[in-house]
Amino acid sequence: MARLFRLLLAWPTLATSLSVYNKAHISEDSRSPDVYDYVVVGGGLTGLVVANRLSENPKRSVVVVENGYIDRSYAVELPYATLGLNTADMWNITSVSDKQLNNATFRVPVGSVVGGGSAVNGMACTRGSRADYDAWEQLGNPGWGWDGLFPYFLKSTNLTPPLPEFVEDFGVTWNDSVWGHNGPVQVGFASVIYPDVKAVRRSWIAQGVPNVTDGASGDPLGLFWLPTSLDSSSGTRSSARAAYYDPISARPNLRLLTGHRVFKILFKNDGLDTTGVLAISHADNSTVRLSANKEVILAAGAVFTPHLLQRSGIGPKDVLEAANVTVKADLPAVGSNFQDHPVAAMAYNISNQSFPNPSSMVLNATFNATSWDEYLQNHTGPYTGGRVTGTGNSLALHPLSRLAANYEAVATNITSQNALDFLPEIYSRNASLLRGFEAQRDILRNIILSNSSSCCETHPALGGGAAMSLQKPLSRGIISLDPANPDGLPLVRYNTLMNPVDAEVLIAMVRYAREHWARPEVAQFSPVENLPGAQYQTDEEILDGLIATGILTPTNAHSSGSCAMMPAELGGCVGPDLLVYGTQKLSIVDASILPLIPGTHLQMTMYAVAEKAADIIKSRA
Repeated sequence: MARLFRLLLAWPTLATSLSVYNKAHISEDSRSPDVYDYVVVGGGLTGLVVANRLSENPKRSVVVVENGYIDRSYAVELPYATLGLNTADMWNITSVSDKQLNNATFRVPVGSVVGGGSAVNGMACTRGSRADYDAWEQLGNPGWGWDGLFPYFLKSTNLTPPLPEFVEDFGVTWNDSVWGHNGPVQVGFASVIYPDVKAVRRSWIAQGVPNVTDGASGDPLGLFWLPTSLDSSSGTRSSARAAYYDPISARPNLRLLTGHRVFKILFKNDGLDTTGVLAISHADNSTVRLSANKEVILAAGAVFTPHLLQRSGIGPKDVLEAANVTVKADLPAVGSNFQDHPVAAMAYNISNQSFPNPSSMVLNATFNATSWDEYLQNHTGPYTGGRVTGTGNSLALHPLSRLAANYEAVATNITSQNALDFLPEIYSRNASLLRGFEAQRDILRNIILSNSSSCCETHPALGGGAAMSLQKPLSRGIISLDPANPDGLPLVRYNTLMNPVDAEVLIAMVRYAREHWARPEVAQFSPVENLPGAQYQTDEEILDGLIATGILTPTNAHSSGSCAMMPAELGGCVGPDLLVYGTQKLSIVDASILPLIPGTHLQMTMYAVAEKAADIIKSRA
């Protein structure tokens, strides 16, 4: 990102042209009341959606408390900036060392900015398969399957079709009927496609990957064109802030309190009747008490929601006691079931690329300058791309049967394992957590055998990139208090590859990618494997190579599952009504509730989840 910023700043028009994108620090307004109907903890994607919908009723007051600030800088607004990692708008968290990855530690990507992940992500707009969401319903959540969520997928989005010349020249396809056309989130297609996309896409199709008209249809297994959260009229990112907060920020019954970290949930007397929260200001360390007449709504994300619950006395008893936190509710589900999509970032050295290509923006100053002028004048061109153009404006999702001939044996292995051999120790002490995982793995086994959801995502990438992500991990991580510093940052344990089936699938992914780059359709690029390197051939060598070269990471910034929506007898934290078990007036609306991570990027899913959550909460009013 630093290289990108230096490149951008080289153009003299940048500072003045984007001066409107300044970072605003909104401090606490002491004139505002501290009693509200709803207190929303977290001004990220789901928090802003829920706050918008609840404040539609002028008789209901809502406050949103956000650790970060509003950022309108080009690091957020400019799609091309997604090529880097905007760490300035993220929490500075490092994971606990990962035993299976040579005890390496990793940055935990969590947004700390108004808009949350929607302001710092790669802008991909995808959905999982019907089976991904139906699995949630099968785990005891009526109304949370594909049919129950689909209306909210539509409600949240407004699709702008691709440019006609891309339809004609590249055969870009989409399906209007699976997208909304009046929703707040603008979804569009980058107005740049580099010519080598044609050869790369041909190679995937020749390898047996079907061409899918639209990856948002509920049946995305194949190769599809990738829309992004792009406002095509302005050429800027359509974040939750831009979509759900900016248009209604003047509502008198809505308050956004930035620069404050919520550090405790408050309850009436010694019970679990939620009354509000305590937050601390980053500006002067002052404390503010925010009371909720109706509900406290947690939208702090899959890392910080369980952490806040534990700090407030709700979580696994042994974790709380080790941190000297008074136990209000022994709820082992809080912090368990943590999931993400591990990524293996293979790379090839290639040559003979057509002009232009993604590297042209960095290596060709004339092309960059022309592109910048086009962006300023028309809001089009390469600056509307970024990460999406590096992936060939496409994604490919694969069932395991496409990658591994022994997929049936892998599925059988999932359910024949002794689950406790490959789970965190807390599962051995809690029968409900174990039952919940066993229910999940039965579903995962059926998904693999029925080819109904993605087990692997690959990027039909240009420039030699061959990143892949594991979509159906069996390993489970843990979020917990730091017993040595419970007021500090949470301990994040990914436990990547704790379950050996995950490693088996990753190895199959590497072999599949190698098959692709050996195909005649991409021979013109003379690809040579750079990472991990062709010297790694056996299964053991491939896994060792992924780890030794550092290209296997535990996260695709899709943290989820750590306060699972499942029945209490299956180790759940909330039910389909989103209320935390054993409490009153305390709900969760973020990705921590997802019982099984879907085989997709999470942004579009979380907009739908938040829209549905808002309706559920309204129904209690």
